Amino acid sequence: MMRKQQGSAIIMVMLIIALIAVMAVQMSERLRLQIARIAGTDFAEQAYWHWLSAEALARQVLTAELEAADFRAHLGQNWATEQGPFPVRGGVIGGRIRDLHSCFNLNSLFNGEGNEQRFSVAVDQYQSLLSALEFDEFTSERLTATLIDWLDKDSELHNSFGAEDPDYESMPQPYQAANTLLSHRSELRQIIGYTQEVYETLRPFVCVIPASTEFSMNLNTVKAEHPELVQAFFRGQLDRNAAEGLLSARPDEGFESVDAIRQQPEIQNLLSDDQTVSELELLTVESKYFELQAHVQYGDLEYYGFSQMLVAGGDVHILHRSRGGYVRDE
Repeated sequence: MMRKQQGSAIIMVMLIIALIAVMAVQMSERLRLQIARIAGTDFAEQAYWHWLSAEALARQVLTAELEAADFRAHLGQNWATEQGPFPVRGGVIGGRIRDLHSCFNLNSLFNGEGNEQRFSVAVDQYQSLLSALEFDEFTSERLTATLIDWLDKDSELHNSFGAEDPDYESMPQPYQAANTLLSHRSELRQIIGYTQEVYETLRPFVCVIPASTEFSMNLNTVKAEHPELVQAFFRGQLDRNAAEGLLSARPDEGFESVDAIRQQPEIQNLLSDDQTVSELELLTVESKYFELQAHVQYGDLEYYGFSQMLVAGGDVHILHRSRGGYVRDE
């Protein structure tokens, strides 16, 4: 009997030890997760301040260079060169600035300001861009209509290709059309028809200017490898060869004025053919909207910060901030 009691006691002691060991492991794991959570919060906070420091530097560079060039912007300026990555305490930081006058402003397809002519031109320009990027006619019509319906304030279909609330509410994970201007080009992924493949094709050529519905293009900052944007701006009236010729004719420091652009043979041919070139009114060599993409790595944390900026009145104003993920550009 005594031996049975001793055996039971030993078993109980072993069970208690095992239970304590399990509890210790669980407490250790919880402590590890808590430490990791605190470290992640600290990394995010520090990375955020690195992002703001990059933003402050970008503002200084933009202000100085644009003032020195009488507010003309061109690809020969320092802001147009990708910078970094530079080592900072605990990580690295780099970034690049994009002129938002060197890409198609998706908000120009907003139809609600009573300017039907401007809206009609924007529709033609967007469809010309889609055509230059080799989208077929049906897809171009579909992408244009669903974007217009996403932006406009009403619930009526733009045409039979469009999509409004009922179309989005019938999806597996229902939601509604925004019925307002975009804040970032990545929002395209919410719109019917804009698959990942479509988005990846469009991404280098499109952008969003917050609260602006104007597509004003600075020919001096359009990349040489993006003649499709020039074709789009002139609604397909210039073919690819003419668009490439116009871009290659730029001096190292860009065209001095819009009048200098008008004197180029490609533009003169349009004028001599009596074609409508009202787009020239939206052509510029002075840019005021820019976007900083800051790449910050601090500790184990990595993300991209986007700052959309307006240069006006001798200062740079921040219009919008957003954070991207691990994929470059979003």
